Amino acid sequence: MTQKRPAHTTGKWNFHLHMEQPLRLRITSEQDIDMQLTIEGHEISMLLDYLYEQREYIYEATHDRETRLSEAAEHASLIQQRETTREKPIRYFYDGEVRILAEQEPLTSEQ
Repeated sequence: MTQKRPAHTTGKWNFHLHMEQPLRLRITSEQDIDMQLTIEGHEISMLLDYLYEQREYIYEATHDRETRLSEAAEHASLIQQRETTREKPIRYFYDGEVRILAEQEPLTSEQ
């Protein structure tokens, strides 16, 4: 049985991941039907490792200065929101036998 994951299209390239053995990644061009690249098995993992190692260079080459600055500003605002949003502290009382939430009624020995 052939398991085929949905294709991902970028407008220029189509990516198809075929789940049968051996695992295959097929990359095709939308402009040139005859242009196709197939990567099989462990080579897919090697490609991913290489791309991960080069991620900083790829990011620098594919993001202009304005995009990087706007992403940094968004990240900074998210951090600032987290810092200003405070959680209500949970307070407990301990009567020597039982730990009781501050908002909770104390338990009596009859209950």
